[in-house]
Amino acid sequence: MKRYFKLAGVALLTLIVTSCSDWLNLEPEDGVIRQEYWKTKEHVKAAVIGSYMSAQAGTVSQMFLWGELRGDMVENGTIGSSNYASIMDGEIAADNSVVNWSGFYTVINNCNTVLEFAPAVRDLDGTFTERQLNEYKAEVLTIRALMYFYLVRSFRDVPFVTEAYISDSQDLYLAKTSGDVILDSLVSDLQFAATYAPANYPTNAENKSRITRWTARALLADIYLWQENYQACNNVCSEIIGSDRFSLMPVEQTLVYVEDAGVVIDSVTIPSESDADRIFMETYVRGGSPESIFEFPFTTLKNNPFYSLTGPQVNALRPKLDVVDEGIFPLPVYMMYSDAVDIRGSGFSYRAGVIWKYAGTSRTGAARAATEYTAPWLVYKYSDVLLMKAEALNQMGLAASGETALQYYQESLSYLMQVRKARNAVETSDYKFDLATIDGKALEKAILNERAREFAYEGKRWYDVLRNAKRGNYADNNLQYLITLAINSASPQKQQSLIAKYRDPQHNSHYWPIHVREIETNKNLKQNDFYAN
Repeated sequence: MKRYFKLAGVALLTLIVTSCSDWLNLEPEDGVIRQEYWKTKEHVKAAVIGSYMSAQAGTVSQMFLWGELRGDMVENGTIGSSNYASIMDGEIAADNSVVNWSGFYTVINNCNTVLEFAPAVRDLDGTFTERQLNEYKAEVLTIRALMYFYLVRSFRDVPFVTEAYISDSQDLYLAKTSGDVILDSLVSDLQFAATYAPANYPTNAENKSRITRWTARALLADIYLWQENYQACNNVCSEIIGSDRFSLMPVEQTLVYVEDAGVVIDSVTIPSESDADRIFMETYVRGGSPESIFEFPFTTLKNNPFYSLTGPQVNALRPKLDVVDEGIFPLPVYMMYSDAVDIRGSGFSYRAGVIWKYAGTSRTGAARAATEYTAPWLVYKYSDVLLMKAEALNQMGLAASGETALQYYQESLSYLMQVRKARNAVETSDYKFDLATIDGKALEKAILNERAREFAYEGKRWYDVLRNAKRGNYADNNLQYLITLAINSASPQKQQSLIAKYRDPQHNSHYWPIHVREIETNKNLKQNDFYAN
């Protein structure tokens, strides 16, 4: 791990030297940064922006792969990878490049460097106010918290570094810290960030691609949900919803009555194609939509990593159609109304053989050229807040009884239905809840399935399933969520092996192994137990 920290300054230079002044010609020798560069608020701002750019460049691919490869919605593509196929089958080796965490720790060190040196700049630059300092601290604390949240959900226990690596004399060969301890620390950091981060910036682009107090709150709610602190999650989601800064984009829907022998037996809604395409364009082509809370933007000068991962000609990964067609995205109840479909399905999230969110120029148009992969990486959308609130309320209902439980279920369902109605979701029997007799476990499953549709190929699937499986220390047969995932994702000859691994009583197989290079370099690191042998 130590060598990755040594290169943090150089990585920062490579990313932003073309857009900032010469002060970012950083040299990794001891003392150079402190003595020559941290002198003005402009220096601090440039270093903060560098933290964003290092995250954009060094972690987005891993965020996608970590969230999708162990899910059930992708399979090897045209130029598939044995590394990817092994993970899908549960054959995860410690030398698999996918489990390399170095990019996350580079970002963490860049954030730590800002936290280390920015306070002293106030003594050198009289125009650098305490408010500005706290805003910059809030930004990097949130970026750092996002990096650690990925690490804890993926590895469980990891080294917890909160000081900058600035000298060869420092010993950063650290042992692991309990993931629970790390998350508690992140909660404290995000409470600070939720107070001191800017509420908004001068431009919409900055509001969507820089940390605001709403970003900090969305991440805080996500961590609370992972910690099973449902009341706190619900409260924070209410703050975001109550801000009135975000909204679901509307889709005009035409109501059509279904008749049988001249008798009306049901009705369906047909979404406006132009409205559906507008949502696609604003979210995945132009970026910065009214639904976006925080995203990493990309441009023609700095493409996202999805051409080689998901492009039509050279894709390493493609949609697993036997799962997403019908399973994740049900067919219309009445096939004569084939256009009465969920707008997020085929043509939006995917097409045959292609993950379309990153490859498409529009919902119905052509694929992007290799130089046009500019779709943003969406970290949090407004729909995420609505569905987190629905999940928290439902779990509060499961912990209650009688009329109190029913009230929680009804409120939970109302937030779930906000998302479903906005997307023209197909109304199968699984979603026809009787308001007087809602079953909490059935609603739990419905919310999880809705998240699969809403965040298809946005790096959330594995974490959503694992969060539901581990709830209550894997109580109430929750492990079945992972078993179903194994059945859907693994090749037939590997299904039983993967199921057996997921049934490991210690649940250690649910997390990544630490990359072998880290184990060899840092003798204080102990391999995750399941992979130790």
